[in-house]
Amino acid sequence: MITLTGINRNAIHLAPAAIASVTEAGASSQWHGICAIVRTFDGQVLEVRERAADIASQVGMRREA
Repeated sequence: MITLTGINRNAIHLAPAAIASVTEAGASSQWHGICAIVRTFDGQVLEVRERAADIASQVGMRREA
């Protein structure tokens, strides 16, 4: 499991295998504290405070372990 931070500073625990894509948020979203958009295979869209590159490295580290 990886832990992400939602826009309301809530913890989101997510299995790396559930992540379909991670994209860097646009400038207008970043103004509001959203750094990345995470889409899951079941269709959820999560706006989170972590950077896309940081999420990708967490997922990579978890898969290697």
